[in-house]
Amino acid sequence: MSAANPAPEPSTERPSLPAVRSAGATEKTRAKARFTAGAPDLLKALVEAERFFDGSDDRGCPLHQKILAAIDTVKGGAA
Repeated sequence: MSAANPAPEPSTERPSLPAVRSAGATEKTRAKARFTAGAPDLLKALVEAERFFDGSDDRGCPLHQKILAAIDTVKGGAA
């Protein structure tokens, strides 16, 4: 006796490459949106940290240079 409606087999198909790429792009867009949403607060904190070096003998030290580079990065990312 044969079954009239055999049980469907589970799908072994993988999502198409364009679907996978668009899903990755969507996540990257969301991550960038999260980053840029916090950029004004981050920029404010970095500027405050940079002010610590005003008139200091440590002006130009590696930490000060990293803070300045971070300020440039945030300004570029928020635009």
